[in-house]
Amino acid sequence: MFETEEYCNMNREYFVIDAFTTSAYEGNPAAVVLRADGLTDKQMLSIAADFNLSETTFITKVDSDSPDEDTAPLRFRWFTPTTEVDMCGHATLAGVHALLESGQLPAPTLSASVRLPIETRSGRIIAHVESLPDAPDRHAIWLDLIDPIVKDLTIPGQDLVQCLGVTLDDIEKHLPPAVSQDRDAIVFVNDFSVLNDIKPDFKQLSAFLNKFDLRGLSVATIATVTPSINVQSRFFAPTCGIDEAPVTGSVHGPLGAYLVERGVIPVQDNLVGLQCTQGIPGGRTGLVWVLVQRQEGGTMAARIGGQAVTSKRGALLNCE
Repeated sequence: MFETEEYCNMNREYFVIDAFTTSAYEGNPAAVVLRADGLTDKQMLSIAADFNLSETTFITKVDSDSPDEDTAPLRFRWFTPTTEVDMCGHATLAGVHALLESGQLPAPTLSASVRLPIETRSGRIIAHVESLPDAPDRHAIWLDLIDPIVKDLTIPGQDLVQCLGVTLDDIEKHLPPAVSQDRDAIVFVNDFSVLNDIKPDFKQLSAFLNKFDLRGLSVATIATVTPSINVQSRFFAPTCGIDEAPVTGSVHGPLGAYLVERGVIPVQDNLVGLQCTQGIPGGRTGLVWVLVQRQEGGTMAARIGGQAVTSKRGALLNCE
């Protein structure tokens, strides 16, 4: 697969894919541009701005003669309407789904999954595609993320609550604020009703994020609507041109690692699975599966997973 002549001479096919959902127009939509080789950064940004979705994935070929199974044949790059970002979970899930839909990636079988290393600006990640036993024509896509690093974050509580329109009593005191390796702040509130009622002042929130050099803010709760869901969250990133994202895959690895590190989620044989929901109240929502493994030395490894649905498909014109 990914032969150079076939890869580069075909039209620039694009998809709009809803990630972390089994229903079209739910989850988080991302555009995917296949065979993006030759596009400049300026063109990619213009195309992403025209799609005007939270992220657009551009997939290019990686030239390598290495026989190593971890050599990535493809590179994924992610652009918001205003900037390039280092990592985006839902747009990666969408990119893998687009490769499956276009036939560039072989479909898995019930007895054999498909493994795809992917080169990115933040390092190499591995995608795994599995058939679902109860629906062999549908796929579960798993992403082995860069090992999550979650550190304590000292931020003024009063400034934070003013940005979110909540009170200090709404903040979960037993789960202090933290920051991920992607510069996403993680803050817990003490009830899902508080979470759903948040109405940020995005101008204040942008200033707050810039002041502390943060990409975005994940507000979460473990007091969810049902015991089957471990974490419910919302994600805000106005400095990246995204006031609120429906489902943010990349933050869920750090979210899971955070809860494991603090003993909130019990671990058996150094491995735990979580079901997480994220959504915009009254709007799109999605389901993210998270696996967290405690490694030797106490570090964590994380894998996120979900399903995806294609809602649009076409070809880009006049972008040479």
